[in-house]
Amino acid sequence: MSNSAERASDILRAVQRLRQHGVAVGFPMQTGDGEIIFPVDTNFTLTADQILKLLERGELDAEGVRRTVEAQAAAPLRKRAAAS
Repeated sequence: MSNSAERASDILRAVQRLRQHGVAVGFPMQTGDGEIIFPVDTNFTLTADQILKLLERGELDAEGVRRTVEAQAAAPLRKRAAAS
């Protein structure tokens, strides 16, 4: 099995597990640069890589999504603070 096929299988499994935990996950979309993203709950977007990292860490639930989204939101703030 190719790496991309394994990755697609893992993403599908992870999305299904999130849905089982009551996290609303929409259909995948692709950005202009080829990155796969998923709308999550009502206001968030996670990349396929972020979802795979949640799978690897065993954090495929609402709390894991919340922490990932908070870290994603804080990242630009940290960059701006470091540049000052």
